[in-house]
Amino acid sequence: MITDGEDPLKLESWHSSEDKSRWKVVRTDNYTDVPGEIVTAAETTGECSMQVGGETKTLSFGPGGIRIIGRRR
Repeated sequence: MITDGEDPLKLESWHSSEDKSRWKVVRTDNYTDVPGEIVTAAETTGECSMQVGGETKTLSFGPGGIRIIGRRR
């Protein structure tokens, strides 16, 4: 599910790499980017899996702890 507007965003492993490359994950506690490429991410749960240096890392920032926003072009 990728939605815009008021609905929470969620990116799943089955979304194409091209779709996921248009987005980045930002922490809501300090508004910094979460490093890496998105594998999965869900704003509702605050959990994401990121590909960093050839390794997949699963991170949890708590409910509402992340935002998925469009990358600048």
